[in-house]
Amino acid sequence: MRCGLRRLIADLTSGSPRFAELWDAEAPPPPAAPSRRKTIDHPAVGPITLDCDTLLVALDDLRITVYTAEPGTEDADRLDLAVVLGTQSLQA
Repeated sequence: MRCGLRRLIADLTSGSPRFAELWDAEAPPPPAAPSRRKTIDHPAVGPITLDCDTLLVALDDLRITVYTAEPGTEDADRLDLAVVLGTQSLQA
């Protein structure tokens, strides 16, 4: 399990008693979905290659797709910039 994912789980567990209860439940894990890589051509920052992981929720049809960039890479820098640009209007 990646360091960032461990940190996210720790944050969710400490911040949500319900999440902690579900995370610690002895339900069998859902079948693992393979990780994929996708390249998104962002109009302002250029191509960003992301890891795409799909989390399956047990006993439900819910799927959560998480896109992350490898820390310390140009893709991570571009993703950070895209997040900032996404909150601003670039039109005059």
